[in-house]
Amino acid sequence: MKELLMPDRKESTILFSERRINLPIQNQELYKSNKISTCKYNAITFLPKNLFIQFQKLANIYFLLVAVLQSIPQISNSNGIPNILLPLSLVLTVSAIRDILEDKKRRKSDKEENSRICLKMTTTGWQKTLWQNIKVGDVVKILKDEYFPADLIFCASSDNKGIGYIETKNIDGETNLKQKVADKNTQNWFTTVYHGQTLNCDIVCEEPNPVIYQFSGLLRLENFTIPLSLQQFLIRGSSLKNTNWVIGLTVYTGHESKIMLNSVKTKSKFSTLENQMNKQIVIIFLLQISLCIFCGFFYMIWYDKNKTNTSQYLDLESSENNLLAQFTLSFFTWMLNFTNFVPISLLVTLEMVKFCQGLFITWDLQMYYAENDTPARVQSSSLNEELGQINYVFSDKTGTLTCNIMEFRKLTVEGEMFGTENRMLGEAKIENVDFVDSSFIPERFSKFVMHLACCHSIITENTENGIEYRASSPDELALVSAAGYFGMKFIGRDADQNIEIDYKGKVFYVKLLNTIEFTSDRRRMTVVVRLGDGKIKVLCKGADSVIMKRIRKCNIEHDTCQHLEIFAKEGLRTLVLAEKEVSEEYYNEWNERFVNAMKDIHRRNEMIYDLGDEIERDLELIGATAIEDKLQEKVQETIKELKDAEIKVWVLTGDKIETAINIGYSCGLLSENMTLLEVSSIHKKDIMNEIENAIVSKSQNKALVISGDSLLKATHGESIKKFIKLTDMCQVVLACRVSPQQKAQLVQLIRDYKPEIRTLSIGDGANDVNMITAAHVGLEGQQAARSSDYSISQFLYLRRLLFVHGRECYRRNSILICYNFYKNVLLVLPLLYYGSLAVFSGQLIFNTWNYQLFNVVYASLPIVLYAIFDKEMDLDKLNFSHYKIGSKSMLFSTTIFWKWVLEGTLQALLICFICIYGICYTAGHKETGRVDSLWVASTLMYGMVVILVNIKVVLFSYAYYWFNVTIIIASIAFYFIISKIIDTGLPISEWLNNYEIRGSIDQMFENPNTYVIIILITYLAFFIQPLYFTIRQLIKVRTSRIIVGYENMQSELK
Repeated sequence: MKELLMPDRKESTILFSERRINLPIQNQELYKSNKISTCKYNAITFLPKNLFIQFQKLANIYFLLVAVLQSIPQISNSNGIPNILLPLSLVLTVSAIRDILEDKKRRKSDKEENSRICLKMTTTGWQKTLWQNIKVGDVVKILKDEYFPADLIFCASSDNKGIGYIETKNIDGETNLKQKVADKNTQNWFTTVYHGQTLNCDIVCEEPNPVIYQFSGLLRLENFTIPLSLQQFLIRGSSLKNTNWVIGLTVYTGHESKIMLNSVKTKSKFSTLENQMNKQIVIIFLLQISLCIFCGFFYMIWYDKNKTNTSQYLDLESSENNLLAQFTLSFFTWMLNFTNFVPISLLVTLEMVKFCQGLFITWDLQMYYAENDTPARVQSSSLNEELGQINYVFSDKTGTLTCNIMEFRKLTVEGEMFGTENRMLGEAKIENVDFVDSSFIPERFSKFVMHLACCHSIITENTENGIEYRASSPDELALVSAAGYFGMKFIGRDADQNIEIDYKGKVFYVKLLNTIEFTSDRRRMTVVVRLGDGKIKVLCKGADSVIMKRIRKCNIEHDTCQHLEIFAKEGLRTLVLAEKEVSEEYYNEWNERFVNAMKDIHRRNEMIYDLGDEIERDLELIGATAIEDKLQEKVQETIKELKDAEIKVWVLTGDKIETAINIGYSCGLLSENMTLLEVSSIHKKDIMNEIENAIVSKSQNKALVISGDSLLKATHGESIKKFIKLTDMCQVVLACRVSPQQKAQLVQLIRDYKPEIRTLSIGDGANDVNMITAAHVGLEGQQAARSSDYSISQFLYLRRLLFVHGRECYRRNSILICYNFYKNVLLVLPLLYYGSLAVFSGQLIFNTWNYQLFNVVYASLPIVLYAIFDKEMDLDKLNFSHYKIGSKSMLFSTTIFWKWVLEGTLQALLICFICIYGICYTAGHKETGRVDSLWVASTLMYGMVVILVNIKVVLFSYAYYWFNVTIIIASIAFYFIISKIIDTGLPISEWLNNYEIRGSIDQMFENPNTYVIIILITYLAFFIQPLYFTIRQLIKVRTSRIIVGYENMQSELK
């Protein structure tokens, strides 16, 4: 039974073995070269390796076995010539050409990367060198806007504080700059002492590993032992921004760098439609085996009764009198005849179509966000049709539903609340602050304002416009901007990590002693500082659910909690501020343990967690802040249409319940006519009572709001089923105070307990990656992270992605799959029907070469063009009301699939017997009295198959363009042209060994019955259901209108 896991108390750290690098390095062969190669093939390995990869596909193995069977004279239906190799070779060639082109791109990219230039320190100074020549232990210099050539230890920068700004867009999709800080000892040594002399130092670090957001180590340089963390680690592929240069020491090169270790392919996802298709392929294959057994058994019985009379006529050898041998030969003969039961080109066709559909998604200008020049992106076109079948949407809030642009709006301090609903206007408006309240006097609350100015990780940059803040978190940017607005402007940090603050034109310093960073597990940040008067203070800020448990009792606690609820109900993001003073003796002892923890490369995170937990207790409550994050454009309309399409919408957020509820109302997730069911108790018994009461509630329109703590208890043990039952009754769910780990587990829980539904997750950052990958379809918001299947820059584009592209891809791909099996049934079953007239002897009545060309020449391009270009209506008119054909699987199911097969079965029956009796059993030609042979009938029979399958495309198409109409006509014409070529006495016909059909094409056209048969079969095949086709083609009633009509009827009945 699947359960949500309790998150670890401490931040998890993956332990790796240790690598020691002693400089100067004596043996470089111990380490990988920095030259990379992502190519799959070279000139020698391409053919064997590509064939090996392609023949890992079951379909290709199947058709290769057919080729082997065709080479056995006793059962061959092609005179021992394996002509199945012609279409198989075409399929393999198309795939091979695609692989060559992709590998060519990879080779070009490798060459460009290996040939990039960077500066390397030599005994003669900085020299230019190629990336591929960089080795472990080399000291390199990276200039502004350049990429890092390997994984480096950050030693120094052009900034005298040792600060560098890094962009990791190529690694995790994040466009926000990340700050890195070199240790002050390396900053000083590499900028003043080091000039190219032999470097004598030791590095102890982790063995190469793919964990991007983890690094720990030690650098022993001269008399210094310097702890290394992620702050001193520069990842290959990231780039230097807003910093003139940095100096780095190479630790991991080439395929040992983190980005290369992460380049392993992720597990492939398959759409529901593909999974359903694969099941039908298995059933079709079993049916093929059953028919072969039936035909072989029937022939064996006939042969047993007639072998005496037929042995001389059939020129049988004595060994062939064995019944088992006859059954075996007949079985495999029919296996060859039924080869095309499984469409040879289906998988290649589907792959090509999906690729083209993906291009149209990328090219859609209505999903292009001009503000940051971002189109929609497709990372996994194999899931195109899955976008048209979504039942659940799981969404993060911050940056996905909101703009992720924070503005400081309100605050509470010493039990008083400040901030009004008014807005700052005109010149008074400053960036990231929209605070209006003249009663707030900053000087009265200097402790609160100083907390804002000191407790953060923001770094500053001097520009032409003055000091600019660089923040990894927009919340911190709003808080520090507010401190400046209140009179305490953060200027920066000096080389000794003194915090510089401008207070009314005077600069004073606060000594930064220690920083314990914010993590999603801790949900708080702490700095230890020494004030000007020598006092040591611990400044802590974080989520109210965490901080309020760590404060000592005080008289403002009650008022502050009330104010937090008010802020939350207004949809504002809250942070609680607290502090405490510690003695010099305690701090010295605690700091000694902190320094030792920083040097422990294996247990560093765990030890820092414990030290933070220790010092962050018995805090004094200062106050709280309230920050506004505005909704994106048209979020309300998008969520409304998702709900109208009967898609369940879940918002998973780290906000407190009151904040989430307010956001839920403002974004249209919640409405006044909904019954709000809140589950937020602490004890499991109370939680279960809340869930049971919610289940028995008679309200029809329910919305569930549940806290992260309650969620953990509700999804353990027997309570899971009741929780799932409750969520089934709710159209929307708001999960509050949930961690990134819980988000992913919740998505997986729904998938495990409801395997029939399709889920989509959309998030906007590295903390949403697990949620994104857990869903059937993963979408990234503002950034195009590699973990997602698709990327859109605004939430409103989700509507078009699902209701237009997803819906149309599902419709077209469903029909493409059904049609491929329909046309192959139409091709194969005339052989079975004729077998009933020929004692199931296995006689192939079609020309073997035409038979193999069917799926690659006569019936391939029209359906491809349909699946790429057809549209049921103007795409701008598609909306939620048309989406249900996919979410309810109205176009592809076992029943629908076999209706297509049944249609092909009946049409094959018409073709076989009308052609045979219309050609072979009628009066002879008027002039000669000649009665046409079976081969004339078979030529017409095959021609009718080609005609019907192409007309079928016309009938289910909605859009007609000159090129697809031309291709349909050309496909029919090709059959008669190629048949004429094969039919003549050209040299090619000698090689094709087609003596039995010589002259049949001319005789077919000379027979007047041919034209009557073509009209008759076409009419009976497609107009035997006149009501359906008349309504569809003449009155042009669309599927979408049927759905709308059905909904109207249902509403009238109610």
